[in-house]
Amino acid sequence: LLHEPEVLFLDEPTRGLDPNVAREIRAIVANLARQGVTVFLTTHYMEEADQLCDRVAIIDRGSIVALDTPGQLKAIHGQDERTTLEDVFVKLTGRYLGREGYSS
Repeated sequence: LLHEPEVLFLDEPTRGLDPNVAREIRAIVANLARQGVTVFLTTHYMEEADQLCDRVAIIDRGSIVALDTPGQLKAIHGQDERTTLEDVFVKLTGRYLGREGYSS
């Protein structure tokens, strides 16, 4: 971040962190995005993707099965206004995101 990148790639930046530090990391990522930095973020935490991302790609077995805003993904693939991004993930992939990644 010292060189003020225009594009930043973050691979699961909050995985394994305690809640306070994870919250700080999410705040930093959100602030960078507001400043115009393009952030590519990989995460297994759908709530985090919903909170931080303008667009979300859901990937299943190496292929993108959906790409849109979190709101549109929930509207298109959800049952009602309570639908979460995790619900969409499960519907599209048939898999639940367990603690250690994927579990069938």
